[in-house]
Amino acid sequence: MKIEFKTEIKGKKADALITGVYEGLKEVEKEEKEKLKALSFNGKKGEVAVLPGQAFKSVIFVGLGKKGEVNQEAVRIAAAKGIRKAQELKAKRVVCELLGVDKLKEKGAKATAEGLVLGNYQFNKYKKEKGEGVEKLTVAGQKEFKKAFELGRALAEAANFTRDLVNEPGNVINPEKLAEVAKELSKEYGFDCKVFDEKKLESNQMVGILTVGRGSKNPPRFIHIAYKPKKAKKKVVLVGKGVTFDSGGLNIKPEQFMKTMKSDKAGACAVLGIMKLIGELQPNVEVHGLIPSVENMPDGKAYRPDDIIVYRNGVSVEVLSTDAEGRLILADALLYGSELEPDFMIDMATLTGACVVALGHYTSGLFTEDDSLAKELCSLSEETGEKFWRLPLDRDLEEEIKGAYADIQNVGKSRYGGAITAALFLKKFVNKDKVKSWAHIDIAGPAFLDRDWKYYRQGATGQPVRTLAQFILNEEE
Repeated sequence: MKIEFKTEIKGKKADALITGVYEGLKEVEKEEKEKLKALSFNGKKGEVAVLPGQAFKSVIFVGLGKKGEVNQEAVRIAAAKGIRKAQELKAKRVVCELLGVDKLKEKGAKATAEGLVLGNYQFNKYKKEKGEGVEKLTVAGQKEFKKAFELGRALAEAANFTRDLVNEPGNVINPEKLAEVAKELSKEYGFDCKVFDEKKLESNQMVGILTVGRGSKNPPRFIHIAYKPKKAKKKVVLVGKGVTFDSGGLNIKPEQFMKTMKSDKAGACAVLGIMKLIGELQPNVEVHGLIPSVENMPDGKAYRPDDIIVYRNGVSVEVLSTDAEGRLILADALLYGSELEPDFMIDMATLTGACVVALGHYTSGLFTEDDSLAKELCSLSEETGEKFWRLPLDRDLEEEIKGAYADIQNVGKSRYGGAITAALFLKKFVNKDKVKSWAHIDIAGPAFLDRDWKYYRQGATGQPVRTLAQFILNEEE
């Protein structure tokens, strides 16, 4: 979809116009108001109605809810509803007015862009019948809002880039292919890029990646891409779990839990999406993207329950479940990331079903001991609609991961507090003397959905790309 921003659309013709209205329809002309009410449309949040137009074949009205309560999320939802209705109408050329800018100003413009781009997304690459799509979108608004609109567009396109990667199946994207994507991205934006094969993994003592990856014919990889501006104000390390397919290993998953495991690379794909945005916007913040990538499979070389591995920081780990592989490969990346001595190190991973039990499908669990960082990330997540909820790093639960035959074990002794014990496991591999602030984000719930929700279609959401990208952009201020 080609998108252009215009300050004037007088005389412009198109197949459809998307316009936002507030609950009560006070701003709508009397004749249109009567027609809309006849369609049971009153401008409530999420409502959509279509009337025939003149310059535009169809006018798509989207509800923003009560004027005094409008926020960015209401705008995103309305914009997404509008572009999807345009798709249903098979409109090729669409004009959309900026939504909510009379109340939200630049934030409304940014949210309009996010809603349009996220809502327009479809993953139909492998379908013979791809359906009708909007070819050209003209967004109408005041010149002062163009910069904010373009930022929202860039953030949403980075999320959609991530969604494409996550939605690709395991027979298309394996660790080597993920490394190729990182190399292509690095070449396009001038990033430094290192990819560790098995020999380099061995020389760097990345025992977790090697152990988990040895059960697959697709060899493991570790990826490091770096953006280093000359006058960086901060250094941020992002770590993303890159399990391109997770069968569970020898502790094999039941069928109903295995069939969406192409999504277990969502953390890694989010890192790549953020790096794409960083390459486009080039903030004065040094950013490193680290991706440990494996395919967790159960062949004759696969690691076993009861195996013990020793990491390069001397911590020994007893494997109780081969289906708790994510933390084993993230441990290597966190040790490596600590050596970069960042101001912030943030890892993101589809790590535990326990987090989904605790918070549901739509909220990520945030773990950090830095109150200031937690406050900032949670505040940003409220603005982006990528919901975070802070969970405790409860030290009393460290007893749960104390090993019988090694320092620690890779799952807790009981089923309770599984998201917390996973975070406590990761904490063992963060060097607090070299990392000023660390956060772990468990995205197991919202990274991949089994149904449409808000402005997301079934499948990958691209979370938490927009929140963390905005965090990085804020660090240059």
